[in-house]
Amino acid sequence: MTTSVTIDDELRKKIKKLAAELDTTQGNIVEQAIELLEWKLSTGPDEQDPKAREIIQRAVEKRKDIPWRKKIRKAIQRSGIEIDEMRISGRG
Repeated sequence: MTTSVTIDDELRKKIKKLAAELDTTQGNIVEQAIELLEWKLSTGPDEQDPKAREIIQRAVEKRKDIPWRKKIRKAIQRSGIEIDEMRISGRG
């Protein structure tokens, strides 16, 4: 499934430039960036870089604090259906 996302011009230019330099697609650049971020979040920031730890912690706390996320999380918990089950079964 192909979809689109809205990004600002500055970020779009960076993605386009990286894709050209690495001779790959812009989608591949975004995918690699997401994989790198997921890896960084799963392994935690480098002990030598307290600023990175602070930035990641603030981002995690901010995500947890979004009111609509809390509403969705509560609704899913009440339904008893896991998100992965919704994706597999086609519900959601």
